[in-house]
Amino acid sequence: MKRNVLSIVVAALTLTLIAGVTTALLAATNLLTKDTIASRNEQIENQTRMQVLAADKFEAATVSVDGADVTYYKGSKNGELIGYVFTVTTTGKSAGLTVMTGVDTDGKVTGVAVTDDSETAGYVDKVTKAGLLERIAGQTSTDGVDTVSQATKTSKGFLRGVDGALKAYQAIAGGAADE
Repeated sequence: MKRNVLSIVVAALTLTLIAGVTTALLAATNLLTKDTIASRNEQIENQTRMQVLAADKFEAATVSVDGADVTYYKGSKNGELIGYVFTVTTTGKSAGLTVMTGVDTDGKVTGVAVTDDSETAGYVDKVTKAGLLERIAGQTSTDGVDTVSQATKTSKGFLRGVDGALKAYQAIAGGAADE
């Protein structure tokens, strides 16, 4: 009986030690790589910004929309302001559809990209392959833009994301931007 209890205690202590060492190694790895990961994420976000707005420089700014502060990016090319990039998280078929939208200084959509989603597999691809993003480009509103059959909720999520960006643009155009 004592031998059984001793072996259980030794096994428990061994597992605790292994778990502690593993946790310490994971924490150290996170500490060593967090700056690299943050840098790569920022690089990816900048590349996506360039996809939705043909700017060579982006500067973060804030605007108040419906009482909430929204961070956006002013895009410039050769030192001249050419538009803005907004990132809006909305809901499609599932929660967590993040849409990045470029809007030029005239309020026209220059491009749309999905930066993150938790949609059912295949729905975002269906919407993008059906050309919804291209149909939105050049528009000042999503009114009259048809959704994609068999991906209606995801399509509406895209449109809500673009609408959120256009609403933020209107706040900027109306002079509510914090410089």
